[in-house]
Amino acid sequence: MAIFKNPIATPSSGIRRMLMRSLFPLSMITLGIATLWGFWFLSQLGPKDVDMSKIGSPSEVPEAVKAIQQESIDLELRYDEIVAMREPNADDILLLEQALEKQEVYLTSITGFDSVASNRKLDLEERYQKIASQSLYQESHELERQAETYARNKDFENSSNAYRKAFEKQQELNETFPKSSAYSVGRATFLSRKVVSLSAEPLFQRSLAYEKEADRLEEEEEWEQAQERLVLAINLQDKINRKYRGIRQADLSRLGQLQAKLIGIQSGQNYAKLERVLKLADSRRADNENFEAAALYEEAARLQQEINDNYVEGPHTSAARVTEFLRNAETAKSLEIGLEIEHKHDLLRDLLSQRRTFEASDVIGALRRDIRQMQTSFPLSSLNDKDLQLKVRYLSLVQKDIGFIHDRIYDSLLPIPENDEWLMLRTEVSQALYTLIMGKNPSRNKGDLLPVDSVNWVDAKNFCERLTWILGKSVRLPNENEFRSVLGRLRYLVLEDHAWCSKNAGGVPQNIGIKKPQGIGFYDLLGNVSEWLESVDRFDSEEAVHIGGSALDSIETIFTVPLRNGSRGERSRLVGFRIVVKDN
Repeated sequence: MAIFKNPIATPSSGIRRMLMRSLFPLSMITLGIATLWGFWFLSQLGPKDVDMSKIGSPSEVPEAVKAIQQESIDLELRYDEIVAMREPNADDILLLEQALEKQEVYLTSITGFDSVASNRKLDLEERYQKIASQSLYQESHELERQAETYARNKDFENSSNAYRKAFEKQQELNETFPKSSAYSVGRATFLSRKVVSLSAEPLFQRSLAYEKEADRLEEEEEWEQAQERLVLAINLQDKINRKYRGIRQADLSRLGQLQAKLIGIQSGQNYAKLERVLKLADSRRADNENFEAAALYEEAARLQQEINDNYVEGPHTSAARVTEFLRNAETAKSLEIGLEIEHKHDLLRDLLSQRRTFEASDVIGALRRDIRQMQTSFPLSSLNDKDLQLKVRYLSLVQKDIGFIHDRIYDSLLPIPENDEWLMLRTEVSQALYTLIMGKNPSRNKGDLLPVDSVNWVDAKNFCERLTWILGKSVRLPNENEFRSVLGRLRYLVLEDHAWCSKNAGGVPQNIGIKKPQGIGFYDLLGNVSEWLESVDRFDSEEAVHIGGSALDSIETIFTVPLRNGSRGERSRLVGFRIVVKDN
């Protein structure tokens, strides 16, 4: 059976396409309209322009409420009129208080928020509190002035009471009128601390008085009473420190000082005894009763050690004094042998100065034995002279050469014109002589007969010191005047015949005493090596001076007698020295 389709119920595909093309634009238009409407709707929900003049104003204020605010304004005006004519009294201030109360009633009666009225209320409140607090402010300050007057008159009880009342007034002001310009937590704290301080002041004054009395009793050597008073002073200070912390009178350092002073009083009896023993010991030593003085010094040392052991923190504790007293004791005991050493030392110096070297050798041996006995028996004695020990030890080492050195030196000395006190070595100090005296040769240009070089000013002075020990006479470096005095006139000299210079020495020092002498017989005053001079009128920190030029200088330079500065520690292969010896 054949089936036929209804042409109306089932449109053809062409018709469907036509319908689709006509519906699409319509749907797009509908969507656009819906979108625009949505944006408009959202915009209505967003921020809107606001009339700022209407903020803070209630929507509607009843006339009766408005009348309350007007009453507040009228009350303030009445107050202002009074103030313009005279100082306000308590009844006048009441007007300002009523104005503030009316303003507060108005603000609580309206339904909205009135910013202008609220600000007026704050201004009224501040104004009222400032004026109403004046009486408390003045009363508090007046009480403070009274307290200060009492304190100046040492009436600490009334002063404390006045400060307490001043504090209470300020505290009441702070609590009642917190918006007043007179409000001050800092002042209340200050007044409170004053009350506490004045409560402690009588205790502090009593403590000071006890301390002063203890000092007086200590001077009078009333030890028990002094100790009793000082204990009272300590107890009061300790009470102040514990009960009244943070005030001026609470002083931990004073408590420590008082406790140290107590130890001093406790040790004072022993210290006083020690001082009496010490005074007696000094007296015995002055009277040359040396053994009794020594025993007393030993007793003083024992008493001092006892104080050190029992009162470690006391003011009289001193380990140094124990050593001092023991040194005094040994010095007193060793005085006899000390005087013997001094006598032999003087004898040795005299013998050496007289060139009696054989006898001097015996004295050197005896001196060394006495010094060794002094060091062994009395090591703490102040009569142990380290310089003398060094001198005698040195002389013992060169003892066999002393006579030879004397001959060598004295044979080479010449007088200095117009100078009767000093003699000068006719040559520069040779390396052989320097080595004999010093036991070493620092020279870089070696040779026994060459002048010693590379010695600094200090080395030259040490040489002079040792030669002083050997000769028993003062030995030093020449000064500039002495050097120029022996140099003589240069005008008619052929300097090449007298001086080693760059032209004839090749820049290297030559053996001493080869060139012709100058003046009355001095060799190599110019050239060869420049010579250190005594530092006259110069501080130890200043440079030293050497004179005469060297083998490296031209003859023209040497003719000027060059004077050069150098560090006292400077060493140069072109610098040496000569010496002068006291004639008597």
